[in-house]
Amino acid sequence: MLTDSNKGIQAMILEHIMHIHDMTLFYDPEYKQLGRRPDELLKQVKEKLNPEDQKLLFEYDEEWIKQINRQDEVIYTQALMRGIAIGYWTALIGNGLGEIEV
Repeated sequence: MLTDSNKGIQAMILEHIMHIHDMTLFYDPEYKQLGRRPDELLKQVKEKLNPEDQKLLFEYDEEWIKQINRQDEVIYTQALMRGIAIGYWTALIGNGLGEIEV
């Protein structure tokens, strides 16, 4: 995975998927709209906190996002592996159980 030192085909494909994910969300108007209110609320919360509590909130946010990133990584990897298996079986059936040509 992205956290592994191994840079195999899985990591390469996942990096491409994450790039597509980032570029698609960046331009998606609904995604942007859904993020506006939470951003406003977070800004209001930060303004009410003292500097020490702001630091604690920032640390919480940094740690929480690591879990979300790992969640996305696991979901994308599993979806990719299942998609490959479905594609393989579809090609196998389409070719009359013969060899799959690449």
